[in-house]
Amino acid sequence: MTPAGAREANDFNYAAILEVAEQMAKVKPRNKVRFAWWGAEESGLLGSQHYVDNLSQREIKNIALNLNFDMIGSPNFVRFVYDGDGSSTPLAGPNGSGTIERVFLDYFSDEAGALPVEPTAFSGRSDYGPFIAVGIPAGGLFTGAEGIKTDDEVGIYGGTAGEQYDPCYHLACDTFDNISLTALDQMSDAVAHSVLTFAMTTSSVNGTDKGKGLGKFKVQKRKARMGRNPATGEPIKIPAKTVVKFTVAKSLKDLVLKKRKK
Repeated sequence: MTPAGAREANDFNYAAILEVAEQMAKVKPRNKVRFAWWGAEESGLLGSQHYVDNLSQREIKNIALNLNFDMIGSPNFVRFVYDGDGSSTPLAGPNGSGTIERVFLDYFSDEAGALPVEPTAFSGRSDYGPFIAVGIPAGGLFTGAEGIKTDDEVGIYGGTAGEQYDPCYHLACDTFDNISLTALDQMSDAVAHSVLTFAMTTSSVNGTDKGKGLGKFKVQKRKARMGRNPATGEPIKIPAKTVVKFTVAKSLKDLVLKKRKK
């Protein structure tokens, strides 16, 4: 049971993850996926820390990555993605965290209709902390807590400048009405995308696993180029960027094509 003043910080995230877990029950993932709802995060990450403290060295090595979704429906929201490679914030996550970040960036850029996002640092405040402390790659999403929304952010995301991303953070007014359904919907889709992506890949996030299976990740660097604005036809400069693509294995592709021919 969630105490008063912890709905947006807890309940809505739990519901999103539970929905993804229920949908994943219909899928046969290549990798094992463990869904976890940690207790006592607000008291010092006690649940996640206890879990990590009781892992053996072999179990730590067997964990490919940790996905963290803590507060994804803040009413005065910004779409934050954890800065896995440390390119925009002081600290990077363990090797492989940058790949997780790229999966989210590519999703919002391509599949979600070019939704803007902002980087957020691995501050150690959420349950990814114990995982990155033992070298497990991590990543995730966040829509803001007690931080103050800027004028520039209002220009991109709407909302109210000078107010907290969640004005009721840790207050009694954090009830079921304290939520942005738009943010929750957008971020929940990204949660599902990331879970399914990493459930199906046979390449580890740090690029060391070359095993066969449903496919693997490939990092591509795209050069800057000229293009055209689809709305106006005016020439525009498309900046260089790094993308992560998931390539379907030939064995799976052949199987699908064979079924279609029948």
